[in-house]
Amino acid sequence: MMGCNGRCPMYSITFRQIEVFLEICRAGNFSGAAGQLQVSQPAISNVIRALESQLGIELFERRRGASCVLSREGTRFRDCAQQFLAQCEAIGRGARPGRRRLKPLRAFIGGHLLEDFVRPMLPEFYDEHPQLQMNFLPERSREQILQDIQANKIDIAVITVPAEEKPPGSLLVGTVAAGVYGARNFRGPFSAEAVSALPWLLPAANTQLTDSMLRELEKQGVVPRRVVQFCQYHDVRIHMVCRGKAVTFSVQSVIDKHDPRGQLRLLFPTTPWERRLYINPRVEPSSATAIASFVTRALHGPPITSR
Repeated sequence: MMGCNGRCPMYSITFRQIEVFLEICRAGNFSGAAGQLQVSQPAISNVIRALESQLGIELFERRRGASCVLSREGTRFRDCAQQFLAQCEAIGRGARPGRRRLKPLRAFIGGHLLEDFVRPMLPEFYDEHPQLQMNFLPERSREQILQDIQANKIDIAVITVPAEEKPPGSLLVGTVAAGVYGARNFRGPFSAEAVSALPWLLPAANTQLTDSMLRELEKQGVVPRRVVQFCQYHDVRIHMVCRGKAVTFSVQSVIDKHDPRGQLRLLFPTTPWERRLYINPRVEPSSATAIASFVTRALHGPPITSR
């Protein structure tokens, strides 16, 4: 398999090792991968130990807990492995020109990520994988997305969440800075107590998104005491904050999108949020691999800010 740097060292890596490794990435842990592959967890561990020995690297960070976190080398190997399998799939398509087109997959990606990161790269994706088609679902609440995942009504979803709220079976594809943002007339530095006393704009009241934001703020000692307005639309909320009347909690990519002139600044940083990719286990494995590789590449690129 080609290395990430273009050289081709002679590794005796098997398709089974790649399959097991990528299934762990999708499942988020060894036990979930063992269940999907219908083998024992010790067997999964043995495959990964052998693979790490062959490569001379550690693919996962060794830490307590059930979840698996890729090391820096593991992340690079995952990207290479996904590209390798996608290339194998392309070779297979070339050998079977009459292959039928697969059923369109139901996908949800939030408007900002879809428009600025994913859609600009879709032509390239469909050129590489003409048998795959994704039907993107309209904007909906986080509660509805999670309900649809549980009910098998969604095949693919990209969702930005705090680390402890990740959907079961989802894959970490990136992190994004988060915190309290305000116009430059709010002069700091701000303590948690001072930020709590500022006027606030938040998303729609009594929604999972707002509840998640408030829980994350409370962990940092921030408890907004004066919410002047709730607004469900990211762009409207950011434009209102730019006027200097209130502050809001947001992830950095939303600020970058809706504050291109840099009117806002980070007043109080919090723990980064995670970008998680969910792929329904029923999706055909080679299709899942191609989609995971595509979404990872798309979200790691710069946003398209002009059309």
